[in-house]
Amino acid sequence: MKKIITSAAFLFITAFAVAQDNYTVKMNMKIEGLPPEYAGFGEQEIVNYVKGDKYKNEISSMMMTSVSSFDGAKLTSITEQMGNKSGFTATKEELDAASKNDKPEAKPKIEYSTDKKTIAGYECTKAIVTTVGKDKKENKMTVWVTEKIKSNQAQGKKTGGRGMMMDLGDLKGYPLEMEMSQSQQGMDMKILITSTEVLTTPIDDAVFTVSTEGYKMMSYKEMQEKMKAAKE
Repeated sequence: MKKIITSAAFLFITAFAVAQDNYTVKMNMKIEGLPPEYAGFGEQEIVNYVKGDKYKNEISSMMMTSVSSFDGAKLTSITEQMGNKSGFTATKEELDAASKNDKPEAKPKIEYSTDKKTIAGYECTKAIVTTVGKDKKENKMTVWVTEKIKSNQAQGKKTGGRGMMMDLGDLKGYPLEMEMSQSQQGMDMKILITSTEVLTTPIDDAVFTVSTEGYKMMSYKEMQEKMKAAKE
C-alpha cells in the first residue's frame, strides 16, 4: 500500500522534462479515498527543478519525504518513510539501457477541448488523455496543459527511466494540472495534482547534488531486483 501511494506522485511529476534552461514548478497533490491509517499520504507538496538535462523532484507529506535528482550523468533517489531511510543510484547508461529494454506500448489517445483556464499564471487548455493498461482497461486522465512551457518527454524518459514515469504521448506543452481516478487493492482513489507556482529564476547546479548520508543505498540493479521480488 505504502509503495503504491508514494510512487503515485513520482509517476506524475516525472511525466515531462521541461526543455527550457530554468524552471521551478511547485505543485500539490491530493489523494481522496484512502483509509484512515494512510490519511497522512493524502496531501503532498511537490517541487520540480529543471535546468537543461538536469532535474530534481522533491516530495513531502506528513508520512514521508522523497528526493530524486538527475545531474546529467547520474540519478540519485532517496526516501525517508516512518524513520526508514533508503535510496538508490543509477548512471545515465543504466537508465538508457532500461529504457531500450521496455516493450513499446500503444500511444495514448489525446482529445483537446476548447475549455481554458489560468493555472499559476499560465493559460491552459483542457485535454483528455486515454491510455490502455496491461489489463486492457482504458484509463482516462484530465490534463490542463500550457504551450507557454515547452517540454521534452523523450528526454525525460531517457534520464528518468521509463518505469518511473507516466506516458502522456504527444501531449503538446507542459501539464500544470492532472486529475485521474485509480483503483488499487480494492480502493477507489481520486488523484489531483495542481501547480501553484512556476518560477523562471536561474537555478544553481548545487541544487542537483543530493546528500545520501544516513541512507541505506542500493545500486540500480539491486533496486530492480528488489522491485521484481516485491511483485512476485
